[in-house]
Amino acid sequence: MKAIQGLLVSVAALLAPVAVSATPTRYVVVFTGDGVPKAAADAIARAGGTLEKAFPQVGVGIASSADPAFAASLRGKAGVYAVDAARFFASPRAIAAGEPDATGPTAGDSYYGAYQWGIRRVNANLAWSITSGSHATTVAVIDTGVAWNHPDLAPNVTFMACYSVYLNPCSPYPNGAFPNDAWHGTHVAGTIAAAFGGGRVVGVGPNLSLAAYNVFEPTSSGDLLAWDESIWAAMIDAAERGFSVINMSLGGYVVFPAKDAAIWTAWNRIADFVRRRGVTIVASSGNGDVNLNGPVAHVPSDLSGVVSVGATGIRPAAAFPQPGAFDVRAVYSNFGAAVDVVAPGGDTGPDGTPWPNPGAYYLILSTSVVLNPVCAATASCPPAYSFAGGTSMASPHVAGVAGLVKDRFPGLNPEQVAATLKRTAASLSGRQSFGHGMIDAYKALGGP
Repeated sequence: MKAIQGLLVSVAALLAPVAVSATPTRYVVVFTGDGVPKAAADAIARAGGTLEKAFPQVGVGIASSADPAFAASLRGKAGVYAVDAARFFASPRAIAAGEPDATGPTAGDSYYGAYQWGIRRVNANLAWSITSGSHATTVAVIDTGVAWNHPDLAPNVTFMACYSVYLNPCSPYPNGAFPNDAWHGTHVAGTIAAAFGGGRVVGVGPNLSLAAYNVFEPTSSGDLLAWDESIWAAMIDAAERGFSVINMSLGGYVVFPAKDAAIWTAWNRIADFVRRRGVTIVASSGNGDVNLNGPVAHVPSDLSGVVSVGATGIRPAAAFPQPGAFDVRAVYSNFGAAVDVVAPGGDTGPDGTPWPNPGAYYLILSTSVVLNPVCAATASCPPAYSFAGGTSMASPHVAGVAGLVKDRFPGLNPEQVAATLKRTAASLSGRQSFGHGMIDAYKALGGP
């Protein structure tokens, strides 16, 4: 079981921050005001750098410099609040994308009844008697991109965009040159809004609209990474387009207040801007089995006003409902007072459960894609389905519920949506492990 758990954490671990070593180095510059001063470019140039990008909405700039003394030179200058080396998140490793049971259902059969215990655990199937969402409500998936032509997703993907630092051109479609990573956004999107009758799985909000943002770009070593600035650009774009919910199944850690002042402040400013525009932010809490009650914060999930989601597994069988069913905190899930609610993220079952089947069935089944460079270039990669585990898989359950709440009650602001999610969650034993409890789509929409 320990070996299996190690595999689960390695393939589904949330995106960890990586120190930047590129030359020239990129820096996050936070200014003292809400805007970017007119003299910012000149001040950065005098310190030996170049202003590469500005977020005037929040008073944040991105600079580059090959001078190792650049940050020290710029700190303390008039109008500059903080400077940190920019960082990026490395993508998770993929598990094999494939049919959940090659000897089981035949082509065209639904996987919902047999395998998607998580959708029923959050009572989405009961919620559909009230609403299954509509295209008036859009959930933005800021991730590795979404296979928009997947039959389960095509009816609901209504917008696609891409943000990167070095990739030109930047494609919103998952990058086919790295087939072991780019399934992630497609899997997340399916849990949120795989459509009724589109294929073989169904999402929490089967008629919600999806906006797919690809913020990951390849490195020369074959990895995928997402710079903070690419994520911030996608968040601001989603807010300015009026989308209702953002899901971010990604994250990393900052240490404050002694370190990462610019990174922490910039993230908070971006999140505040997005929420002021009426957008509810949902994010995974992290897969490090980390106690978040200390000086280490997980971003973006620990930011004020962001709905932080922990992950659970199901017992005794990989099914719901079932006699004697109970939830466990997934072995990898971060915990602590910062976690607001939990949702199914999956694990490999109790000790002694064989792998991959039926152990895989304790994970979360959703849409996936078989990628290679040729099919990615023509957006014709074969659709697939895969099991995966992590708070990455828990967060979209909550984002889907947030979308349904916003669709039914469009007048609610992000604080009210978050309060509804927490107030209606099913209480589980242990506030530090489970937050306010298991998200409940039916009660969040007003069901008994």
